[in-house]
Amino acid sequence: MLGLLLTLLFCAAIALVGQRAFARFFPTDADPAERFGLGGLLGLGAIGWLTFFVILLPGAIRLWQMALAVVLAAGSWAAWRGSSSSTNANPTVATANRLVPLALAAMLLVPLVNALAPSDTMDWDSLAYHFAVPKLWVEAGRMEYIPFIHHSNFPFVVENLFAWGLQWGGEQGAKGFTLAYFVFGLFTVYGLSRRLFGPSAAGWAAVALAGVPVVLWETGSGYIDVAQGLFAGLGMVYLAQSALGRSPWLLGGLLLGLAAASKYTGLQSMIAAGLVAAVVLVVQKQGAGWRGWSVAAIVAIAVASPWYVRNVVGTGNPVYPFFYERFGGVDWDTWRAEIYRNEQQTFGVGRTERGRDPTQFAAAVLGLAYQPGRFINPGQTEGRGFPMGAIGAGIVFVGLLGLARIFRIAPDAAEGPILAMIGLSVVMWFFLSQQSRYVTSLVVPLSVLAAGWLARAGPTMKWFAASALALQAGYTFLLLGHVQTQAQLEVVLGRTSHDEYLSARVGFYKPSLVLNEKVRGGKVALYDEVFGYLLDVPYVWANPGHSTRIPYDRLDGGEAFADEMAKQGFTHVYVNLQHTDRSQARRFLEAAGAVGPPIPYSEEERNALAGDLQAKWRVLVAEAAASGRLTLVQGFSDSALWELRPK
Repeated sequence: MLGLLLTLLFCAAIALVGQRAFARFFPTDADPAERFGLGGLLGLGAIGWLTFFVILLPGAIRLWQMALAVVLAAGSWAAWRGSSSSTNANPTVATANRLVPLALAAMLLVPLVNALAPSDTMDWDSLAYHFAVPKLWVEAGRMEYIPFIHHSNFPFVVENLFAWGLQWGGEQGAKGFTLAYFVFGLFTVYGLSRRLFGPSAAGWAAVALAGVPVVLWETGSGYIDVAQGLFAGLGMVYLAQSALGRSPWLLGGLLLGLAAASKYTGLQSMIAAGLVAAVVLVVQKQGAGWRGWSVAAIVAIAVASPWYVRNVVGTGNPVYPFFYERFGGVDWDTWRAEIYRNEQQTFGVGRTERGRDPTQFAAAVLGLAYQPGRFINPGQTEGRGFPMGAIGAGIVFVGLLGLARIFRIAPDAAEGPILAMIGLSVVMWFFLSQQSRYVTSLVVPLSVLAAGWLARAGPTMKWFAASALALQAGYTFLLLGHVQTQAQLEVVLGRTSHDEYLSARVGFYKPSLVLNEKVRGGKVALYDEVFGYLLDVPYVWANPGHSTRIPYDRLDGGEAFADEMAKQGFTHVYVNLQHTDRSQARRFLEAAGAVGPPIPYSEEERNALAGDLQAKWRVLVAEAAASGRLTLVQGFSDSALWELRPK
């Protein structure tokens, strides 16, 4: 609890400083809530951006106490200056409909509980790399290239904050940042909508944003799509406003730059927004606007560039490991690139041997609402993905847009350019990777537009639209409560212990406790296990698809495998069989001699496994174990740990 509280205090201080530091970039008539929200978003983005340069210096990443003290002191100063100023800088959420803030407060309980509870397998990417990479950097004392986690080369403006939060508050300290981002986003969307359309509609804009399942689910976790989506979505809105002469160009440039500094998909948002804004200038013959557009583009590229420059210097590929066939990259090859590309293409609909079938575009967009299981892990090809990953409000937004067009309701908020940016973004999303998390950014401008449609609707339509948004929010709240929050409350309220909770919900938790004891002073190779974040000992994702460092294609037997692993400093091998077919798992354990005298693979079995580079490691590990080069340390219900013996 203390870690989360420290992070929230840190973020509040950042917002107070940010709304003063970035005041020149805000619209002159910005709403107080809008100013506070933008101050928090840009402030956190600035700290994450500066952290990139700080953690390049050896040991600087461990100066968290100094960083915390400086930020809290600066926030106190900003609060004092703000209280003595005649300008109204305090955020407010007053609204004509008092039920809206109550509804938002209730919905915030879901991510608050999520932030307090230990991350489990529902928080997969958080444990795999969002938390794991910053933890490895903290342990190393600086930012380092991690060859087996290619995600460590992604833009990390959000995860950089986790490096601070993990040190002062563990997972809770890190997850508090995503909760803060969400709160700042609600303030910004509410304040922006109130400035454009009035307080009544503004409340519904905030409800529309909070009511999207994937938004509420990821908030309070280690996933960064909501933070990145706020940068990208608000960047689109403000850049569209700039193209019409209603907002400073620099604001859109900063936000879109931070979007691209948070995730590669931010590049799509930057391109879409920049192109549409340029078209608007051409159509409206605003020659004077090109200077502002150019400045915004330069700012966006400059803000995003550190990660891409680092990639070029370290890997040779600015968007490593993507587009390997064009840019290349170290520790990667065509085979691994094809595996990764195929995995990205398994999401959504319309996949063919030649790419995506354009005739399935409408099915993909609407499918985000009516078949969400195809757009998120796990089992996306069978539609078994988590229901919380849905853009469920998409059908509500589409319905509102349809009604707005039928009744000719124009929100007068640069609706045309914003919809064009959204449309171009969706087209890129359709052809690249149809993951629902990747269009989180689009619900932000749609929420603002929804407020405009409601503000200008007649009584009947307004009632139907508000009812639709309320039902969507209610569904999301109940869905998350049933699937996630109920179980999390058990551990948050102390009814279930931390160990009991993780033992039941994370298969690697109990083995990780053993590995932390048995592998101390060594290094373990993990097979079919990516939750190395739980370890306090050196580890490597050893599966062939993660890196070329272990030359599986040149290893022809257990002895050669053991020699190579010893050469690379490994002392232990851990194999997770939880996701392996039961018969194959049993056969592997028999060949390794883990359940009795070794029963070697037959020549036919061996050739089949050795011929598949993704499966070859099973033969190598089994033969090394059968020969005595690997000795069993401990077996678990679905996994086993071996120690590597000298030759």
